[in-house]
Order: sequence, then C-alpha cells, then structure tokens
Amino acid sequence: MSSRPPFSTLDRYILQQTGGTFISVFAIVLSLMIVEHLPRLLAIVSHSGDKAFVVVQSVVALVPEYAAIGLLVGLYLSIALTIRRFSLRGELDIVQATGMSTSRWMRIPALLAIASAGMALWIQGWIMPVGEARLSELGRRLQDGQFGFDLEAGTFIELGKDTTLRFADVDPYSHELRGVFFRTTNRTFTATRGRLGFGLADDVLVDLVDGRVLDAGSGQSLAFSRFHFDNAQRNVKEVPQKEAGERRKRMTLPALLASRDHADNAAGWARLLWPAFALLVPFLAAVLGKPMRRSKAALGIMLGLVVLVTFIHSTALVAATASPSPWVLALLASGAWAALIWGFVVGERRWGAGYIDRWLLNALPRPKFPRRPGQHRQPARTGA
Repeated sequence: MSSRPPFSTLDRYILQQTGGTFISVFAIVLSLMIVEHLPRLLAIVSHSGDKAFVVVQSVVALVPEYAAIGLLVGLYLSIALTIRRFSLRGELDIVQATGMSTSRWMRIPALLAIASAGMALWIQGWIMPVGEARLSELGRRLQDGQFGFDLEAGTFIELGKDTTLRFADVDPYSHELRGVFFRTTNRTFTATRGRLGFGLADDVLVDLVDGRVLDAGSGQSLAFSRFHFDNAQRNVKEVPQKEAGERRKRMTLPALLASRDHADNAAGWARLLWPAFALLVPFLAAVLGKPMRRSKAALGIMLGLVVLVTFIHSTALVAATASPSPWVLALLASGAWAALIWGFVVGERRWGAGYIDRWLLNALPRPKFPRRPGQHRQPARTGA
C-alpha cells in the first residue's frame, strides 16, 4: 500500500508561486533600503582612507535590520499577490468548487509564515545585536581615525557643516596631524598637532594640542593645551538616553528579557512582536489579496502595506515604554493587531471577497475629465 505524499500538486504549485514572489520582494526591499542608506554613508567616508572597507562593513552590519522588514513585506506580498493572481485567472474558484477548505489550500502560506516567524525571531533576538555591535565598533574606529584619511597636506579641505581644515604634514610614527589650521563658523584654531575623526552620524571630531583659538564674535584670542571639537548637535540631557538605546540594540533577546531594567524588558518584548505579527500576516493577505468581482483594483493590497508600516512604528512605541510590566502592553498591542485582522476576515464573510476594494473605490474621489468641444451627452433610450 503506497503512502500518501505530504504535499499535493496544488501545494507544490502554490509553493512555486509564493516562493518566487517572496524571494523577489525580499531582495527588492533589501536592495532599496541599502541604496537609500548608501549616499549618506558615502558622504561620511568621503575623507576616509579605506572607503570601500568601511562602506561594505557598514552595509553588512545593517543587513539584519533591513532583513527583518523585508521578511514581513515579502511574506505579505507573496501571499497577497499569489491569491490575487489565482482570483483573476479563476483558479481560486476552481479550487473552492472542488470543496477544498480555505485552511487546506492555505497550508503552504501558513508554513511559509511559520518559517518567516522563526527567522524573524532569530534575526531580532541574536543576529541584529551582532550587527549593531559591529556597527558600533566600526564607528569607534572611524572616530579614532584608524582607517586613515584621504587628505592632501598644505591645502584647505572642506569637511562639511561649515568646517575647514589645513595641516602641514603627518607624523610618520604617531600619525598625528602637524601644523593644524582649523576653522568653524565662529572660531579659528591653530595648533602644533591634532587628530581628526568622523562619526557614523556625519560628525566632525577634532582633537587639538598646544594651540590658540580666535573667537570671531568677540575678537578674543586664547591659548589652550588641549581642545576637543564635535559639531554634533547633542542635547546633554538626551545623551545618556541615547547611549542606553544603543546599548539595548547590542543586547540579545534573552539578555533583554532577563534584565532588571524595565526599559530593557520593553525592548525585548517589542522584538517578540515581530514573529507574532508574521504569524498573522497570512490572514491579512488572504483577505486583502482578493479583488472584487469584475475588477482588477489592488487597493486592498496597498492598504495592507499601510498596516505593515503602522505595525513597525507600533513596535517602537512598545520599546519606548517605561511601564514596570511591558509585557502587558506587548500583549495588548498583539491583541489589537489580531482583532483588526480578524475584523477583516469577518468582514469578508459578511460582505464578500474584495469588499475592501469596493469600499475604498466608493470612498475615494473619482477624477472628472472635461468633455471635448462638441461632445454632447446622448439621450437615454426608452423602451417602446
């Protein structure tokens, strides 16, 4: 007696359709987010001596954060677009006419959602902290000038943010700048030696030794033995909070949940929302992916993308809470998203497939096109 195969022909067909779309959307989202980050990163390392290394290492460190977003978007669009294609080609009607339940033909999307949830948990819990730690180390080395600088001695160099630098030469042993002239918007510095660094936030960091400073406003000239310049606009009260936030990004999920700090716990529970929402995505895609009858509108799919963006922002709100019981807020947030998606499912049972598209088409204003000259409305025909 032959055993029944675990996956039918329909399962393999759905896997082929959803898997290809998932990989394509994931790659596109990841590429777009990297391309969006590249111009700022290239501007930061414009004066670095090893631009390629810094750029490649920064992009690699940021990939886990972008991959978590790409997982959700890829999962949603792969399921929604597959269901949309099946509906427009009539394949979904054929499947339902055979008596196959929705839970049966949605088995492959459900397995894909479980795999994505596990991947999201792994990324949020362990991979992303490693990337953040690497990015922090890279920023520290960049600030210390360990990658060197692509600067020419004896010329005035515009560093950005109204800062100009000129130096005579470089010490071959300590790699310090010698004969430094440094000018900002209101002050001019001269020093026997100094060091230059750049932060990952495009900050110019200069340490000067044994020099003088001239204030353009008052005209006063003062001598100094050591001076540190940082053009970042930082609020002194927000510095500890920012440093604590950077520290949490480098902590793994078990460390956040085991911490006695409520803010650490909140960050941990916010990360747990990602895999929880991934499990809800198939229900959202199954409703919003179906168009209404005799229409090719895709407004429901666009509404789902808005829901995804709103969810990402809601995780930041949970992470920023100072409640002694952040798990309560996390459960409320996940319950609210589950209730919203369940409302979409109940609405489809009551008003039929594609009801979101129909409602949005009725709610959105329709464009009015002017008549051409000489064009008249034809009178309505009446029966005899």
